[in-house]
Amino acid sequence: MKIIPIPKDTAFSDRCVEVKKTVTYIDSSLEKEEYILKICENGTINISAGSESGIFYAKQTIKQLKKEYGSSLPVCIIRDKPDFEYRAFMLDCARHMFPVDEIKKLIDAMAFLKLNKFHWHLTDDQGWRIESEKYPKLNTVAAVRKHSDFGKNFEEGPYGRVYTKNELTQIVSYCKERFIEVIPEFDIPGHTSALLAAFPELACGNKEVEVKTHQGIFKDVICPAKEESIDTVLKIFDEICEIFPSEYIHIGGDETPSKQWESCPECQALMQKLGIKDYHEYQNFFMNKVIAHLSEKGKTCIVWNDAAKGKNLDSRAVMHYWKENDKATLYFANGGGKLILSPFSYYYTDYDYDITPLNRTVSFNPMLKGLNSKESILGLEVPIWTEYISDNERLEKMLFPRAIAVAQTAWGGNVDYHHFLMKFNSCKDILEEMGIQLGDVWLWKNKRTAMPVGWLKFLKRNYSLDYIKNQLK
Repeated sequence: MKIIPIPKDTAFSDRCVEVKKTVTYIDSSLEKEEYILKICENGTINISAGSESGIFYAKQTIKQLKKEYGSSLPVCIIRDKPDFEYRAFMLDCARHMFPVDEIKKLIDAMAFLKLNKFHWHLTDDQGWRIESEKYPKLNTVAAVRKHSDFGKNFEEGPYGRVYTKNELTQIVSYCKERFIEVIPEFDIPGHTSALLAAFPELACGNKEVEVKTHQGIFKDVICPAKEESIDTVLKIFDEICEIFPSEYIHIGGDETPSKQWESCPECQALMQKLGIKDYHEYQNFFMNKVIAHLSEKGKTCIVWNDAAKGKNLDSRAVMHYWKENDKATLYFANGGGKLILSPFSYYYTDYDYDITPLNRTVSFNPMLKGLNSKESILGLEVPIWTEYISDNERLEKMLFPRAIAVAQTAWGGNVDYHHFLMKFNSCKDILEEMGIQLGDVWLWKNKRTAMPVGWLKFLKRNYSLDYIKNQLK
């Protein structure tokens, strides 16, 4: 049996039968995504599941059985359920946008892999991608950069637009049919150059800001001391919530330089009034207002684990772990907080395969060193950032097959790399039939397990020295 994610419990006979019909029903004694799949001697497939999503996942398993065995399937029983309730993929469309049809193709592939969350990174320094009726400048000024200069990839002329509300709701509906929740991200208070280009009055000193044309970490951040800042941000989040009915919403919180706050009289006065001396805590003071507001709307906020450096983050937030070996994140989790894991040196699929080969992604163990309980882990997420990815082919080849490895760990737990490869073929063939282009085969079998020197060269070529030091702490 060559199925990925590998099912939990199976019993197969040597007898194969022609399938005559499929019968499905809901069994309330099963967990929501749990299913029991029986292929009977009489050719009937019986699927019982805790909900319609469980039935959907059982059908994905059947697809792989048919690919391996053909029209005659083995008499068997498969009982299966996921290790983690949150199993996600992330697509950055702020740096480079991708057509709705391409996004739908990715959604089909991820649903087939039993992933159930789509984290859509829609705002950043290099562009704003969510159509707004309340703030039309977001659709024009914030959405368009003068040109694009990402490393070796220079594109002359203006770039960018927003996804219309029709396009956004199309994706939400498409995902819902496949039991995937769309989680939008509006990144605050840093990574906001595009927002501040439209609304410079939200910056410290009302400084004019341009939508950024290249990668990096920029000093342009929202001024938390201005009432207009929080008012505008909350109204934008309200509009985002009207489009995305998700339980979760991502509010960023990563890579926020404090330089402008340090020289802003209004920020200094507010910090003194609040008794805050730490800029990480000052950032969280602002983010906590957003978390409280969105909590009242029934939303759970997700933040990048940079925010863990401030010890005052609202405990209702979920921490998104990308910076590795971070003691503050472990402190948050061991104190009762929940984590989503996207460790950058294992799961960031925009890194070349010679930096993060497939076997490294397969090898990641979610039980972080120093974490007291696996119960602190909400789930796993495979991200792809697109500063250096502008076309569909490269997007897919960088994501796959590494996304398959993340899906395996999220649903079925860790497996040996060679075991993973042995189970891989049916899954690979079906993805290719969907039109998904996978990375070159020789890259999958890279035997390296240690971080290569190429990783440091990559960082030095593309990031500042301060950024590199932060990653190596």
